[in-house]
Amino acid sequence: MALPSSRNTAAASDPAPGPATAAGASERIRDLGVPVHYAVWDGPDQRTFVLVHGLGGSHVNWLRVAPDLSSWGRTIAVDLAGFGRTPRGDRGASLPENRRLLSAFLAEVGTGELLLAGNSMGGGIALLQAAFEPGSVAGVIATSSIWPPLWTALPSPVVAGAFLAYRGRGTGAWMMKQRFEGMSSEQLVRLGFRLTTNDPERIPEDIVQAQIEVAEVHRRDPGAPAAFLDAARSIQRLYDRRRRFRAALDDIACPVLVVHGRDDRFVPAASAERAWLDHPDWSLRILNDCGHVPQLEAPERWLTAVEDWLEDRKL
Repeated sequence: MALPSSRNTAAASDPAPGPATAAGASERIRDLGVPVHYAVWDGPDQRTFVLVHGLGGSHVNWLRVAPDLSSWGRTIAVDLAGFGRTPRGDRGASLPENRRLLSAFLAEVGTGELLLAGNSMGGGIALLQAAFEPGSVAGVIATSSIWPPLWTALPSPVVAGAFLAYRGRGTGAWMMKQRFEGMSSEQLVRLGFRLTTNDPERIPEDIVQAQIEVAEVHRRDPGAPAAFLDAARSIQRLYDRRRRFRAALDDIACPVLVVHGRDDRFVPAASAERAWLDHPDWSLRILNDCGHVPQLEAPERWLTAVEDWLEDRKL
């Protein structure tokens, strides 16, 4: 099989919308044990897109695509517990725990047909949600998602080394000290884009500044370092249980679109291609000359892939 390549309002109990974000959304809070922050772009209420960020990310990771996506349906970008503007509180921030938080969030804010789009860790959470609660999801857009790893396709040495350090009690604590105390928010954001994109110059300065602003809020959460480690280690545990991960993917019944950057340093594109080959009813779009955050680095191509899929599937 040849591999393809590329080219409503909130629920009544919501508080009044907060200040508009840079991309024209309203910001809201929903109390689900922790005050869950999210951004809403109004659109046709027969469909809701819920966008889920990756490790170390936030709702800002979707600002370049959410306004246009909202022409297809109401669009929501959520901050998971311990990330962005959602504090960790006394919750864990592992994949299973944030998947359960996402499930509660969907039940509270979703209207009409519900489609999940997740990037990296968020892609894995979206896929697990579709597997474990199939009635809650009408489709998944897995964007440079985590996938069962392949020994023949490994992440870059820098990425692999960082995740190896996260595993250790002492090295993990040292890494978090460097992340939250050894670097400014601006340094952290700009380094992040150097690693996650093929060309960081493609990220507009207003998006960089929005990331820095959220990073400043996030680093004031005393639970943020523990949340990052909790999430990173849970990704590793999922990789260690790759057979169970594959079995969960086999349980997904809804349509799935896989969008992946060809030059992803974190999750090699071969892993996404393998997942698609194992599930030929899914759709695949590989974006050449693109890294780990296609929705930020190549928003027009990401939107084209999604719109083609929606039209083809009549979603």
